[in-house]
Amino acid sequence: MNINQRTIIEKVIKGKESDILNEMLDFFLDKGLGSVSKTEIDIYLFYILEKYQRSQKARLSNYEWSSLLKISERRIKNLRLESGIRYKADDDDDDFQSWIGVLELITEGYLEFEGNEKIILTIENPYLVRFIEHNLKKLKLSSTDYSFNSERVKLKISSLTKLLQHGEYEIGLSKNTSKAQEKLQKAKWKNYTKETAKKVFDILAKAVPKLAKGLIAPGS
Repeated sequence: MNINQRTIIEKVIKGKESDILNEMLDFFLDKGLGSVSKTEIDIYLFYILEKYQRSQKARLSNYEWSSLLKISERRIKNLRLESGIRYKADDDDDDFQSWIGVLELITEGYLEFEGNEKIILTIENPYLVRFIEHNLKKLKLSSTDYSFNSERVKLKISSLTKLLQHGEYEIGLSKNTSKAQEKLQKAKWKNYTKETAKKVFDILAKAVPKLAKGLIAPGS
């Protein structure tokens, strides 16, 4: 492990070493030593690392994961999808966390406007793309358009608005409205120009008024 790898790993697991060890012991002892394939071990270890990097707010890009784990970005995408399907899907708050993931993308600068009717979301996590596609189909909204890049998801602004409205409704059903509001209140409008941030804020204020109640407008 080189110095850079060690620095990142320590940031991810800092103060959580005991929790990680206990989770890993539960997993391997429950399955039985020697009964878990190498592929399954890779998927589970990635799930644990990604889970704790989120809790430590150490958000890593696919490029950073690739450099850390010494594997291609294509494999990182596969690991993110497989670990999500196999392990996150069992979590009681999986849908809530996915909606929070959508809101964080929007407030942290991963949305751009294409003309007056469409937006493009840059989404590196294929598990989150899968979640968005599922809800668009469920709502019978226009399908996503990836053009030439599977990480750049193009949507009509009207489709995004309806998607977010559905998200607010589902968050309300899970009784996590206050948690979602707290997340939005921390929005820092990173990587947006003042004009773009204002347009994004207007979409959120219109689509999710309950959740955006405490949202601080850009420039305030």
